[in-house]
Amino acid sequence: MMRTALTAALKTAVTGALFYLLFRKVDVAEFAATLRLARYDILALSFLILWIGHIMCVFRWRMLMRPVMPPPSVWNLLGIYCIGLFFNLAFPTVVGGDVVKMYYAGKSSRRFAQSFAATFLDRDTGMLAMMIIAVIATLVHPVRLAGIPVLTIIWSAFAAFIVANVVIFAPGLHRLFVGRLRRFGLGRLAGKIDTLSGVFQAIGKYPGMLALSLGVSLVNQLLVISVTWLVAVGLHIPLAYPYFLVFVPTITLISMIPVSLNGMGLREYAFVALFSGVGVDRESSVALGLISSAIIVLSAIPGGMIYIFFRNRADLEQMAKLETDLS
Repeated sequence: MMRTALTAALKTAVTGALFYLLFRKVDVAEFAATLRLARYDILALSFLILWIGHIMCVFRWRMLMRPVMPPPSVWNLLGIYCIGLFFNLAFPTVVGGDVVKMYYAGKSSRRFAQSFAATFLDRDTGMLAMMIIAVIATLVHPVRLAGIPVLTIIWSAFAAFIVANVVIFAPGLHRLFVGRLRRFGLGRLAGKIDTLSGVFQAIGKYPGMLALSLGVSLVNQLLVISVTWLVAVGLHIPLAYPYFLVFVPTITLISMIPVSLNGMGLREYAFVALFSGVGVDRESSVALGLISSAIIVLSAIPGGMIYIFFRNRADLEQMAKLETDLS
């Protein structure tokens, strides 16, 4: 508990420092003018498109559940997805949003390993789609910024992602890894990994479904990138769409570095660093980062209201235990 509190305090301090650095050189009057002149109808459209992306994610997640467990209804799964968003984006907590989704999706059938596998693959295909888009974009529209190794970030992350997936899904490597765990007396952990691997292999018997899931993910990631582009249009930032195909995945990767609360501050700082590097003024870059983040957070608020009808103390205890086991 002490370690958790210390981690939260450090992340809070880092978040505050990042926002201080973000606004330290901002012209407040110019920043206010940027917000005042924004096209709020276009910003509202970007919010709607983000929600279309969320709904696509629910259908992708449900599709990945079908081979290994009885999936909840679409409406029930949408509610669980919204709760996961709320935990991930709007409510800093020890229990992560993916653990919340995995727990509630598997609660009725008690198939938590299967729910975890489907949730993991759902996130995995989304990441793969984002990487594919970013890598292709860097080939078609190379972006080089002084002091920011954009190409290195994207290609290194893509290579690490592929290696990690090979280790997870290759049966030979899995057997070698589990054997080493048993040799070191970690039989219980090896048993859990064996169970999960079995579920992954079962899902892997449906290559057509996995290909469709990747196709859905590619469309969804393009929608997410388009949300940021529309925010830029609404703020009268004249920047070509290919920049967003490179920058938005880069910002996503940077914001995953666990040094601030839910990536807050780090994400907005990355917006300023990247977009300022291609000629966007600092005030507009800050506004773009803040509004893009605000739209994502606002989309998570319904999950908080839905959670009121789901929550109970026993569930929180079980989710915390599951997160500890997964860790």
